[in-house]
Amino acid sequence: MRLSLSSCSFFLSTFILILCSQVTFAQRNLDEALLLASPDMIAADSALKSHMETLATQAVSNHCAACHGANLTGQSEVPNLLDYDWLWGVSGFEMTVSEAVFEIMQTILYGVRNSECPDEIKRYGACPDTRFSQMPGYGELGFSEQQLNDLVDYVYSISGDEHDSTAVERVAGLTVLCAECHGDDGAGYKAFGGPDLSDDVWLFGSAR
Repeated sequence: MRLSLSSCSFFLSTFILILCSQVTFAQRNLDEALLLASPDMIAADSALKSHMETLATQAVSNHCAACHGANLTGQSEVPNLLDYDWLWGVSGFEMTVSEAVFEIMQTILYGVRNSECPDEIKRYGACPDTRFSQMPGYGELGFSEQQLNDLVDYVYSISGDEHDSTAVERVAGLTVLCAECHGDDGAGYKAFGGPDLSDDVWLFGSAR
């Protein structure tokens, strides 16, 4: 039996639709599985991991690269996402992979200092689930120029850079203000998004 051209076209179109629907169904299954899987499960499943990496590559290109760069190494005033330095959540002492992933997920979901929410649910001027920290301007709080310069030397002393030890001694009574967010040792306080002042990672530069 010979098929007409129109019949062949019909069967070919139907076959293509069936293939496309199977691909769409498989894609949907991967999307759903990815949403339900834990980070550990994704890492152990090659299909899920590959699908996750494909989606992540697209997300980085469409959303993250504008500020953090195409390779996510950051730029001036924008964090490097490939180094070991995290402002919020990730301490490096997590017991499982999932702990760090969920901390990063909160930042991605709710942003940093996000204020795009109703005023009645805001806390400290920002939405309740957003990452929030605030570095006060000590120059606007009545600190003298001498005290401000001494605090710079204090920060240098924490990071191991050259500093004036006399200046650090003069400002000793004020360093409790820094400890509230940066910790007693200056290594940062994750709950408040206080940066680690003891390493060599500087978001706004290390010049005096």
